[in-house]
Amino acid sequence: MCGRFTLTASPETMAEMLALAEIEPFPPRYNIAPTQPILLVIGGQADRPEANSPDRTAVLARWGFIPSWVKEWRSFPLLFNARAETAAEKNSFRAAMRHRRCLIPASGFYEWRRREKAKSEAYFLRPGDGLPFCFAGVMETWLGADGSEVDTAAILTTAANRRIAPIHERMPVVVNPSDHARWLNCRENDPASIADVLNAANDDFFDPVRVTDRVNAVANTDPDIQRPIAGAESLPTEDDELGEDQPRLL
Repeated sequence: MCGRFTLTASPETMAEMLALAEIEPFPPRYNIAPTQPILLVIGGQADRPEANSPDRTAVLARWGFIPSWVKEWRSFPLLFNARAETAAEKNSFRAAMRHRRCLIPASGFYEWRRREKAKSEAYFLRPGDGLPFCFAGVMETWLGADGSEVDTAAILTTAANRRIAPIHERMPVVVNPSDHARWLNCRENDPASIADVLNAANDDFFDPVRVTDRVNAVANTDPDIQRPIAGAESLPTEDDELGEDQPRLL
């Protein structure tokens, strides 16, 4: 799953990385949580077929997907993740997977390692190269009976790779830059044709860092919540965590 993430790259960096013609200024965010506004990048129909730059737009949406058929969104369960393996068939996400896929820029995410009765351990999962990246996402604009509109989104998740599996069995899908255009092009690419995008990131993509449990509180939004814990116990390998006789997550 993915229940907290961070975006600390500058607007200029994101605009260059995602070929955006313009982007509104935004501050670094160190502890983004569900129901808060998040940055999305969506594709669209180019005004000029011969245009050299991709037709992409940066928008804000509520992190918490609301299907169009929901009558009262405040009483609807909070859907901030969608399983990549089944999203194209699920009633809640099927239309969005076909028509409203998006990219969700990030600099890293948080996950908690839970072990029986022991206290959960917080980890910051950051790219080894330090560069920002994009989660695979879906979005929906919910229309209220009173004419109100709420743009909403969810992050797609998949089975964790070998590096992250000792922390949690699921992880968010990272879209490779070479697949950005294909993922956003909902007019030409149906869910079946982009299914290969929905794989776990390479084992060495994220560097897990044990951090303080201050990240548990949404109110803590300062950079220090990412500070590594000195002398923290090394994260076990997947084989250590599972044991030789147990099945391995793939």
